[in-house]
Amino acid sequence: MLLIKQIHKWASVTVGLQVLIWLGSGFYFNVMDHTKAKGNQYRVSNNQPMNLEPSRLLEPKRILEQVQHLPNPAQTVSVTLSHLLGQPIYLLIHQKGLYRHFKNSYSMVDAYTGKHIVIDANLAEQLASATYSGPGEVTSVTLFDNGIDDFPKEQNATWQVNYADELNTSVYIEAGSGRLVGHSNDDKRFADIFFMLHFMDYASEGNFNSIQIILFAFITLWLTLTGFIWTIQLAFNGQYQLTIFTKKRRVKLLDENQALLGTVSLNTKNNLLDGLAKNQIHLPSTCGGGGTCGSCRILLSPQAKVTDAEHDKLSKTQLEKGYRLSCQQFLADIESITILN
Repeated sequence: MLLIKQIHKWASVTVGLQVLIWLGSGFYFNVMDHTKAKGNQYRVSNNQPMNLEPSRLLEPKRILEQVQHLPNPAQTVSVTLSHLLGQPIYLLIHQKGLYRHFKNSYSMVDAYTGKHIVIDANLAEQLASATYSGPGEVTSVTLFDNGIDDFPKEQNATWQVNYADELNTSVYIEAGSGRLVGHSNDDKRFADIFFMLHFMDYASEGNFNSIQIILFAFITLWLTLTGFIWTIQLAFNGQYQLTIFTKKRRVKLLDENQALLGTVSLNTKNNLLDGLAKNQIHLPSTCGGGGTCGSCRILLSPQAKVTDAEHDKLSKTQLEKGYRLSCQQFLADIESITILN
């Protein structure tokens, strides 16, 4: 039981710290500028009209036949007429995830010529700049294959286009389809720190249903159950008995030289630490009476039954002499208490 109490104490500290983090991050969410937190200060719509000449469009059937003659043809799930920077293309979807940020596989071909289109750094920069209205110039264009910090949910290869503005704006373009993943900047990154803390997303997965919060839920459940068991145990020990239904008895108080200090009246259902405190005799205790600090030592006569906490905190010699922890003992048949501190 002592080990459980110690785990309970430190688990309570962990839960308490996270609750404080929730309060702090929740307060920030109420006072933050929600527009800035989205990172879209320089984002503009890229709804360019498609320069469509229907007579020049290739039949989708020809596009599919062309794909099948490639060295390693991929099965095509669907073919969609779309556009890049206003120019019509056919977007072939080979693997379709449940959401756009899930793993997807695409091919793009020119809708007029059937030429295969690959989004390289130059095209990624053009696509990004079409959605950017800020004053900054492009400083770098980088391809990320294994996820990006600004959008941790994104599972597809993505181009990052960075701009030299006061917010350090980054624009992300999906490499397979040319889709705009989103804009990010210093304001959004700062807000993301609080979202990470609030949702316990310490692994930066972009998901509140993380292993950390699942573990936290189990710890909280365990705290509730052990606290309930502990409460029942204390009730059986008389900790929660109403004093009007309990008896009081006087007991002698001695100093370390066994000189009589006087007598006090103690409730038989209170532990000795609390009983002495009610008589203005305060023994040191940093654990609040949990039996984990071992500070509230006293000497009892006659000797009392040894608890698990006392076995852990007191030496065998001390126990044989009658040393006990006042938070673990009740009045019972005790005749005298030697105050050691």
